Order: sequence, then C-alpha cells, then structure tokens
Amino acid sequence: MKKYLYSGALALAAILTLSACAKPKLDAKLSVNDIVYMSGSDLKLKDDQTLVEVSFKLENTSEDMENELKTSAKQFYLKDKDGKKVTASKLDKGDLPTLFNKNKNVEDATDDFGKIEADDYKTVSLFFEVNNNESYKLYFESKDEKTEGQTVSTNLKDFDGKTTTNVKKAIDAYFNAVLLGGESKDYSKFVSNDLDKAKGELNQYFSDSLQYSYDDTDHIKPTGDEIPKVFGWVQTANRERGSYTVDNIIVAKDKAEFNVSMSTISMKAADDAYGANHPNLTDDLKNYLQSNGANAGNRDQLTRQYCMETYLPNSIKKVSPSVAKTDETNIFKGCSVELTKKDDKWDFSDKDG
Repeated sequence: MKKYLYSGALALAAILTLSACAKPKLDAKLSVNDIVYMSGSDLKLKDDQTLVEVSFKLENTSEDMENELKTSAKQFYLKDKDGKKVTASKLDKGDLPTLFNKNKNVEDATDDFGKIEADDYKTVSLFFEVNNNESYKLYFESKDEKTEGQTVSTNLKDFDGKTTTNVKKAIDAYFNAVLLGGESKDYSKFVSNDLDKAKGELNQYFSDSLQYSYDDTDHIKPTGDEIPKVFGWVQTANRERGSYTVDNIIVAKDKAEFNVSMSTISMKAADDAYGANHPNLTDDLKNYLQSNGANAGNRDQLTRQYCMETYLPNSIKKVSPSVAKTDETNIFKGCSVELTKKDDKWDFSDKDG
C-alpha cells in the first residue's frame, strides 16, 4: 500500500512541476487584408524579385485585460517554404517612384506599433522584397516575457510573385500585336481585349488623325484602301526602328498601372524629314508628272499616285526614330497607363494617363 501511495505522490509532483514551468499560449491572430505588387528600375531589386506591401491585421484575442501585446516591425516577417526569413524593408512610401507614391492603394509603412490591449487589434502595413518563384507565410513572433518566441502565422492570401511579370507580358503582347501590328503568342493568354476590335479601333484612330494632316492638300489625302496601306508602312517602320520602354509596374486589387516611354515615327515627322533631305522634291514630282503624260484632267490623280507610290513609302522609310527629342520622332516619355483586370486577364482601355 505504501508503495502505491509513494508512486502516486511522485506522479502528482511531476504534474505540478510541469504545470508550473509551462508557458501560457500566445493569444493572437493574424489576417492579411491586401497585397500591392511593385517592380521598377528605381527599386534596385534583383531580376527575380518584387517589392510587395502587405497590409494585415494583428488581433490580441486574450480575454485577460492585463495581457497586453507588445509589437514592433522586427516581430513581423515572411517565411518561404524552406523556412528562410524575409524581414520588412526599410523603404517607406515617400521613397518610392512617383507612380507608386501617388497610388491610393499604397500606404505609409507602419512605424507606430506600441501595445495592443486584450480584445483589440492593430492594422499594419509593411514592405517586403520577395522572390517571384517562392510562396510565403506571414509570421508574428512574440517578445513578451510570458510568451517569448511563440508565433502565429497566416498564408498570404492569393499571393503570386509573378504578378508584375505577367502584367509586363500583357503589355508586350498588346504593344506587339496591336500598336506595332506584329504577332504575339501570349495575347490571348494575358490580354482580355478582342484583338480584331483593338486593331480596328487603332486603324480608325490613325485614319482620323491622317485626315487632319492633309487639311491644306486634300487632293492628295490617302483615302479608302490607301489608309490601311499607309498605316501598315508606319507600323512596319515602328516594329523595325521604333522602341518603347516599360517601367514602374504596380498592381493593386484588380488594377494595374505602369510608365511607358515611346519613340515612334509620326506622319508629320516623315513629311518634315523627307522634305528636308530632298530639296529637289518639287522637281521630282514635275518629272514624274511629265513622264506619265500629265494634263489638266489627270494631274491630281497622278499627284496622288506619286504620293502613294514614291513620296509616302520613301518618307516613312527614311525617318529614324533612334535620335530622341527631335522633330523626327514622336516621343511619349514616362506616360502612365492604367489596366483593369477582366476574366483573369488585363484590359487596355482607350484612355491613358
């Protein structure tokens, strides 16, 4: 009997000892509100990285009013699937490029942490530099004496490190297939705009613009089937010698925005350049008319024919958009363009920023 009493006493002592040493559980909960994705040359990121701003909520779920939760930026971090930590960047909204800084979805990084009382919460925004091919969880690690080292975590809701990369693919697909009249195997994968409709709208815009270029010389203005032909010459020249640069891509919710700089050939530039390089242009036209038997009845028709066969194609071919900031190029520098997500693809509206 004494043996059983002794054993029972030892077991009870062990239970009491373990209970006295056990730490209380961390009463906290994390949840992600939103993620904003950013990439751009001024961010000094690696090629396979993206800057993300994560907005999230930390709740103190304790019912004991004495259990305050101490917080600081260093206590929040990301972990990839291999357990590698990513601490918050020291960047703030004011350090970002103008396009990001003015975006209403980008917030100042939280710097006022302090304590969270029981049954209360704090909304936090921090920047992290992440690798595009990784997946992450967000962690909060307690530094309170009673729960030090304990963590709570949550998945980054709908996180996709390739978000800005896919927007760039959509931009390239649209520019190549629509603006430059080329081909793009990625168009239907990343762009929601109907390709034939987008091309038709751009062709109509070019046609309308072309009419204003010939207000004083209406008799030589390209019309009908001639307009698509001229448009094709311009697109071919821009594919071969034009250029565009995309920078500062930001994606927030179902919207994206980016900066683009373009150097493209314009009809006015073609006229000016060809005229400057051909001082004998009037004589060339006279020779063409004479060699084709021009008279009062067919002079206008032959002049139009000369423009379509010689003047316009040669003037477009001669213009070089490689020399920036001259009359020979039509330059759009740092324009902002907005996109809207539709059916998990990107839609290019006809309005730019």
